[in-house]
Amino acid sequence: MNIGKAANQAGLPTKTVRYYSDIGLVLPSSRTQTGYRNYDISSIKKLIFVKHARSLDFSIKECRELLGLYEEKN
Repeated sequence: MNIGKAANQAGLPTKTVRYYSDIGLVLPSSRTQTGYRNYDISSIKKLIFVKHARSLDFSIKECRELLGLYEEKN
């Protein structure tokens, strides 16, 4: 889904989702040939997770670390 729909489902402004993508915090699952970001369910869950973590005053750096732990399968 496009960035607008993903932002809506995550309850975040589109600008915030774009920022998270630009800094490599939550990357889109793919990009179209024209460069538009596409997000899947996994990406949306990560966006929601970051939204909750930020509401609890976790920094971007701490959110990155938490997402790293989440993505670590071992």
